[in-house]
Amino acid sequence: MEKNIRKEIFCDSTPEEVWEALTVSTEISAWLMPVADFKAEVGATFMMQAKPMGKWDGKIYGTILIADKPRILSYTWKGDQMKSNTVIKWTLTPLNDGTLVILEHSGFSGFSDFILGLFHAMGWNKFLKKLKKRVTENGKR
Repeated sequence: MEKNIRKEIFCDSTPEEVWEALTVSTEISAWLMPVADFKAEVGATFMMQAKPMGKWDGKIYGTILIADKPRILSYTWKGDQMKSNTVIKWTLTPLNDGTLVILEHSGFSGFSDFILGLFHAMGWNKFLKKLKKRVTENGKR
């Protein structure tokens, strides 16, 4: 049993503006969750800290896999309750004077991670709206 997530949003902003929201620690902290030292460099590691919920300690650990500015950003994503090391891939495509943002979150394997994948899918809906709002406010276009 495997769960993969794919979401799309359109932002009235340039790929560079969206890239900044995805790669600058203060920006990520504003729309997703606090992260102290995010570097969009292959091999760099990071830890995000959200409010703990239930048995989850609130921490997400990751390693940058792809950093092709301003087109593709990919990294691993793993919390303490996840058995699988999942992968997030952001693809930014210029479109109609804005940017098509595609989020793919893959690798939820087994029953327990499948259930976590369902929760992540709902969470990404909320966070993508926050990303779009943040990018729009920062871009002031």
